[in-house]
Amino acid sequence: MPSAHVLIVEDEPEWQDIVNELLVDEGHTSRAAPTYDSALAWLDQESFNVVFLDMMLYEFDLPVRGGTGWQLLDYLVEQRPRTRVIVLSGRATAGEAARLVRDYPITTFIDKGEADVEAQIVEAVRQAMQAPSLRIQTFGQFGIWRDGRLIDPWEWVQAETIVKLLLTRQATDGRAVSPDELIQWLWPGSDPESGRKLLLPQLSSARRTLEPDIELNASNFILRSADGYYFDLDGDVSWDVRDFRRLVREAEMRQGGGELEAAIAAYEAARDLYGGDFLAEDRHAPWAIPQRRALQDEYRDALASLAEAYAGLGRYTDAIGAGQAALEVDPLLESVYRQLMRYHYCAGDKPQALKVYRDCQKLFDELFGEGPSPQTKHLFEAISNNAQLDG
Repeated sequence: MPSAHVLIVEDEPEWQDIVNELLVDEGHTSRAAPTYDSALAWLDQESFNVVFLDMMLYEFDLPVRGGTGWQLLDYLVEQRPRTRVIVLSGRATAGEAARLVRDYPITTFIDKGEADVEAQIVEAVRQAMQAPSLRIQTFGQFGIWRDGRLIDPWEWVQAETIVKLLLTRQATDGRAVSPDELIQWLWPGSDPESGRKLLLPQLSSARRTLEPDIELNASNFILRSADGYYFDLDGDVSWDVRDFRRLVREAEMRQGGGELEAAIAAYEAARDLYGGDFLAEDRHAPWAIPQRRALQDEYRDALASLAEAYAGLGRYTDAIGAGQAALEVDPLLESVYRQLMRYHYCAGDKPQALKVYRDCQKLFDELFGEGPSPQTKHLFEAISNNAQLDG
């Protein structure tokens, strides 16, 4: 759960302390305001995710509906509609509480007199800070689904590109992208001052597109660090690149331990995720090319390993299919030609094994002016002579 910056509007110091200590224990920060005017002052100075609101502030002789707490609630609804409001009251009647929940977009109403009030306070903040779920697809056609619905269209093309840039950096090394880097990728040649004027509205647009109800300049996903901006993947976020790499690591571990069936299942799941090259629609974008090539290599190697796992179980038809898929990604990977020669031969198809060698030889002669390596030639000779192959 992301951390919250909370305004505690409460006239009793004891309750200020109770709420603050609970927030600190959960990793949140807070300010306290005992009056309507001091609350407005804090709201003018800082941006808050959540407001804990006591409905009665030093107003012991007024009905709850006539107090400044209710007045502040009206202000928040009108002027700060994206701020989550949690009402914390000790004097509201059941009817007043029901009206609050019915007529106002508050997160919840908490009665101070309840035995589990502290647990309710903690849970209310968790509920208020619940970010939407995202499913991010960067293999093939780019898309982001928020709570199961595709985000389309984006307000600005540059805002969408910012998200792609941040995700590309996450896939590369996880570092933040500096504002200057973003400016140069988006508006090459612009000076820093004019570039920043262009960048900030696009960042805000990207954040609003991902989270329409977020407070201005707030975000659960596009965050700022000392080094720049980064995309935070810690929440309810699924990303095909991250899932692909996790599955490949699992498959390699299973294969290394001799669990070939489990390895195959993980490799095939990773294969299903690879729905096309990384950010295929940005094929000529220089910032995407290195990572696209790196992921192509990872996919190719995973297919070659999948082929070996199938072969280890004697499933040569499946092994051949995976090996051929690896060559479609990289037709110059000589080790895969050797794999295919071996699989065809072990499956009883010597002519096809020899044809694989000749295809390799022809391609390498045309491109490099020389044939395959001695290791590949040796395998060709062994198959030609009907030798018993190891493994």
